[in-house]
Amino acid sequence: MARPSFTKSLFLSIVAVAASAPLAQAASLTAGELLSQYNLITTGDVTGNGGFHVDGRVLVGGDWLAGPSTVVYMNGKGAESGFADAIIAGDVAQPTHVNNGGDAVAGSGRDNLNMNGGGSKSSYTAASAPTGYGTVLGDYAQTLAGYAETSANITRQGSIHDPTNTYDVAGVEIGVLSLLESDIRADRDMNFNLGAGVEWLVVNVTATADKIFSLGSAFKAQQSASIASKVIWNFVGFDQVIFDAQFTAGAILAQGAEVVTNAGNIEASVFSDSFRGLSELHYVGLANGELPGTTTDMTQPAPVPLPAGMPLLLLGLGVFGVVARRRA
Repeated sequence: MARPSFTKSLFLSIVAVAASAPLAQAASLTAGELLSQYNLITTGDVTGNGGFHVDGRVLVGGDWLAGPSTVVYMNGKGAESGFADAIIAGDVAQPTHVNNGGDAVAGSGRDNLNMNGGGSKSSYTAASAPTGYGTVLGDYAQTLAGYAETSANITRQGSIHDPTNTYDVAGVEIGVLSLLESDIRADRDMNFNLGAGVEWLVVNVTATADKIFSLGSAFKAQQSASIASKVIWNFVGFDQVIFDAQFTAGAILAQGAEVVTNAGNIEASVFSDSFRGLSELHYVGLANGELPGTTTDMTQPAPVPLPAGMPLLLLGLGVFGVVARRRA
């Protein structure tokens, strides 16, 4: 009687291990790891023309529909990663080059992948991409959007009408600048001076009436990588964010939006719903250390205050709930 019991137990153990194997291969990454390892991250499709190329890795949740002869992992840039250098969950619709010996996975259309440098290509599976990466970055964008502006620590030089708007940030580890779309459109070049001890600057740009936001050819953010790598731009509530001039940052977040590069290159890691590349996407990288909102080693910005009267309303709702439960 002992042998059948042992055999059954062994069989069940093998089944359990086999069933858990795919889960063991899947791994999650933090927001900082994702933005450091990947140059372009989308939850949907990537489109563009044949001149479009990406310096670093791509993580695409939809189809790769960019024109023929686009190039990914062109310069092999990005922090070391345990995942493939080109991850495309959907179809690769046009001939696409993967440079520098990069590896690629794709849902279909793998014959359209030209592997330069000896890299491999294979089928996309559930374990091919970091687990829940879209949720990780979406939640992170919402965290940043919830920060109140550190207005006491940010000084704007000159007038809003100046061709170059310079912001001095000092006396805080994480600076937060809150802008509306109208603020950006009134601006032209943007420069930031980060004082001693300033680790990060978060620039939250919030949509109002217009959900399609074109920065215009006059708007630029062209700074050295040593400063840009500490700056995270977070576009909130837009359907489309269009870049018509070179733009430099450590990272650009545009949750729920299509990001478009019409002219000039984006020098940053990008997270968006979808992406249309008509120029080039280059990798700058993020400064060393944990990102704002992900560490307790730095003093975090205060949350956006509740509107006047909201605390009393919430208190009233709480009392109403208690009374309702007692009556029940």
